[in-house]
Amino acid sequence: MSHVANVEVEVQDLDILKRACDTLGLEFREGQKTWEWYGKFMNDYHGKDAAITQGFDPKQFGKGEHAIRVPGSDYEIGVIKNKTGNGYHLMFDFYGSGQNIVKRLGGTSLPKLKAEYSATVSARQLRRKGFRVTRTVLTNGSIKLKAVKA
Repeated sequence: MSHVANVEVEVQDLDILKRACDTLGLEFREGQKTWEWYGKFMNDYHGKDAAITQGFDPKQFGKGEHAIRVPGSDYEIGVIKNKTGNGYHLMFDFYGSGQNIVKRLGGTSLPKLKAEYSATVSARQLRRKGFRVTRTVLTNGSIKLKAVKA
């Protein structure tokens, strides 16, 4: 079975994505041009987050610029250049071994990875504007940033 999902996040900064991966215990594999998935498009998933539904060519599944290894899963997250060439999107197969990615990162939309990436981008922008930033992870897993003018 192939259930390849496109994750709705636009990655503009690979260094921040690397930091987010490190914080979450994931391994960013820079320059790895393939990512592990079921390996064969079965045309059996067309949900709202399905890569095929969003116009991605199944012939490109498993190919990208970089990959993210998630401990406990044989599958990986692909880091794929956007069609415009400005930034990257994330794609992975959540069937079978991909369920370990879903469990580790909070769902098929990878909310924990998206939150970590977004919080890191925001904290960096605030620091550049002269704020001191403190970060707290709340009991529900969300990230709270507090910015104080330095």
